[in-house]
Amino acid sequence: MLLNSKIFFSYLILILAISCRSGPENIVPENGYKWPDNNRFYWPTAEWQSEQMENHNIDPAKMNLANQFASDDPLSRALLVIKDGYVVFENYYGDGGVDQSTNLWSVTKSVSSALVGLLIDDHSINSTDQLMAQLIPTYPEFDKITLKHVLTQTTGLSWIEEGPLWVDWVFSEDWVASALARGQINEPGEKFFYSSGNSHFLTSLVYYTTDTFPGEIAKKQIFDPLGIPFEVLDPPIIYSNWDEYREPLKQTWRKDTKGIETASFGLYLTARDMAKFGFLYLNRGRWDDQIILSEEWVKASAMEQVTDIYGRYSYGYQWFITIVGGHPAFLASGYGGQIIGIVPSLDLVVVLKYEAENPVDPKSGTAHDDMHLFELVVNSVDDKF
Repeated sequence: MLLNSKIFFSYLILILAISCRSGPENIVPENGYKWPDNNRFYWPTAEWQSEQMENHNIDPAKMNLANQFASDDPLSRALLVIKDGYVVFENYYGDGGVDQSTNLWSVTKSVSSALVGLLIDDHSINSTDQLMAQLIPTYPEFDKITLKHVLTQTTGLSWIEEGPLWVDWVFSEDWVASALARGQINEPGEKFFYSSGNSHFLTSLVYYTTDTFPGEIAKKQIFDPLGIPFEVLDPPIIYSNWDEYREPLKQTWRKDTKGIETASFGLYLTARDMAKFGFLYLNRGRWDDQIILSEEWVKASAMEQVTDIYGRYSYGYQWFITIVGGHPAFLASGYGGQIIGIVPSLDLVVVLKYEAENPVDPKSGTAHDDMHLFELVVNSVDDKF
């Protein structure tokens, strides 16, 4: 039933399993992250290479604790650990598998942000301070909202991520117009408020700026260079009810009613391909001998644009920022526990996958706790091991 969307989108109210622990106002040191050297011995374009975890300062006993925690959760599907550019741990649980593409849910938002970065890098967009109404004149309702407000979830948009209003938006003829018609409860830049409506403005911006569908740009400029199999959904699927959105697809990206890729959810990738996207950001936009994204964009995306989110997070350009195992980290996070976690100081990428067709929101302190699993992995890295 359509009204079941209330269950499936409660995560956007309690995103990332809100922790009771309070963090410092600023998570990242003043001099920024401690980034690893991005001159790599090899690049995993064709395939990832694997090495023993002991060769990369990971304590097998501590890593086993993470594996056991994942094994004990019936919703776990994948745990993949990339250390120093190598797969040092990989396991699949339940119905999960190495070739299984699943809905990444809001991890999709971070990929949508990368597409905006491409337009900034090639000067199709001059600045994140530009008004959205100037960038997409079709929608003067944007008024004082800038691109930066959209990227940082500070548009002030009036929004409810559940129930009939959310369903009405998903099946509206124009997702941008429908979202803007709800008006604002805050002035732009005044307050963080997480919203799928905000994020969808990003892929719409990409389309209206380039006259090219975002999936085509993503395939040509990101997925193909990284060796990620991907096919644009053409023609787009026409949906009659929400349950149809939950049917699994393979290595593609769902579209809205105008045929524009859905910026907030609906990208389908394997765990290994999620890791490639994370590795791109860990390497500050470099991939082999190519600059896919500028270092400036990657660093701005992982910068604390907004602080004090949900008690333990900051927010960048569609990326969450937090402390994990004592280390600053930034992560793409999606409903049910889908995570691409990046810890620059440890040269580490962690990918988590959980049940995605019938996801359950993780809860801190329970057996289904994505951030605790992420922390167990980080704690297994021992520079003295």
